[in-house]
Amino acid sequence: MTDQQRFDTLGTVVGSETVTPTWNLLASQGTYFERSYTSCPLCVPARTSLATGKNPLKTGMLLNDLDGKLAKNHKTLHHMLHEAGYEVAHIGVNHISINPSLATSIPFSAWEDDQSYENYAKNEGISIKPHETQRSEILELCDGVYESRMYSNAQVSLYSHNLSHFKDVWFTDKAIDFLSEQREKPFALFVCLWAPHPPLVVPKSYLNLFPIDAITLPETVGIPPKTAPKSREKGASNQLGSLADKTKWKEAWAAHYALCRLCDDQLSRIVSHLQNTGLFDDTLMVLTVDHGEQLGEHGNYQKMEMYESAVRVPVVIHDSKAPASSHNEAISHLDIVPTILDLLNISTSSNFEGASLASCVLEGTEPKSKPIFSVYNGNHAFGDIRRMIVYKNFKYVFDGEEGELFDLANDPKEITNLYANPLYHKKQQLLHQMLKTWAVSQGDWIQYEKEIQ
Repeated sequence: MTDQQRFDTLGTVVGSETVTPTWNLLASQGTYFERSYTSCPLCVPARTSLATGKNPLKTGMLLNDLDGKLAKNHKTLHHMLHEAGYEVAHIGVNHISINPSLATSIPFSAWEDDQSYENYAKNEGISIKPHETQRSEILELCDGVYESRMYSNAQVSLYSHNLSHFKDVWFTDKAIDFLSEQREKPFALFVCLWAPHPPLVVPKSYLNLFPIDAITLPETVGIPPKTAPKSREKGASNQLGSLADKTKWKEAWAAHYALCRLCDDQLSRIVSHLQNTGLFDDTLMVLTVDHGEQLGEHGNYQKMEMYESAVRVPVVIHDSKAPASSHNEAISHLDIVPTILDLLNISTSSNFEGASLASCVLEGTEPKSKPIFSVYNGNHAFGDIRRMIVYKNFKYVFDGEEGELFDLANDPKEITNLYANPLYHKKQQLLHQMLKTWAVSQGDWIQYEKEIQ
């Protein structure tokens, strides 16, 4: 898993360089779900949902609650695989908040996380603090009032140390160490890389890999949707997006591509090791991202909104014994846990909102059409509210006051907001009612009666 990688980096070529060659190859050989959606465009809620198979309204992990104040006792995929007899290792970013903590929930065969890397960097005399120019102050809605908050901006800087010290390279070294050990039990290895999450700190060997002159920005960069809700202007991502001009956006896109390629190179190292040790054909590989990155689209930076670039994520499931297939029907991140368990023939007492996609992997059948939901509640404190439903080719977003409606088939860039358009009144009402019914059933607290008729 990578962090904050755009779904459209797969298959993208800039100049003469492919952004994700290894991921592309696995997608062509495996099962590629082209329209997958995160349950929340924010790290901790998304990862906790992905690990448990339960949406944020059910897990209670509604914010970037790294301290676990909202954490509840939910069983993770790590735990389920351990109970099934697997040796389980977690190497990389740990933004999964449960109680007891993930690190203490089972006896891990290997465990390395953010703190592990911080300790390593400190011993090597490497500072992990971003340069002051890569942080900006905004006013964010927090528990009913606007407060000052610092965020990573779109400024790009050079990683001046040896590549071997880079966080995701170090994590990959540890993952390969684990894979190199001899074992009798089957293993489950979770590798969670940090890049391309900002701050955009790029190693020298990757910095100029994707020339700025070869980058064509999407037409939506710096431009909000037509008739966009006024509340979006005060959103954190819109404020961050207002800090960069088109020249800076090209630099940020180049850095994003570079960091995605760095992660893809780490994936290549893992795949090569599995192939060289004869493990590849017997290994189920699942590749995804916690959420996306807007990179200036609709005037926004980072995630924290419900536009495609923030909530749509790539999902590839590679099983050497299964046929290659590609699917355009929308699926949810919540489908991943039941799919993995089904493919591994593991039963569990846990109830999941998502559905197994094992038949898509094993037989190439298309996923069944169903509504897909996502929620956002603010970052470190309750603030901006977003509720989303994607059903077939339409997306509807409601913030408790106003809404957005997009025809994704005819307007994939979400340029024209159809909310309150009389021609789409019935569609809007249907999606609003579907969203309300689902949200209320999950314990949502916001009111759904304020929709503009």
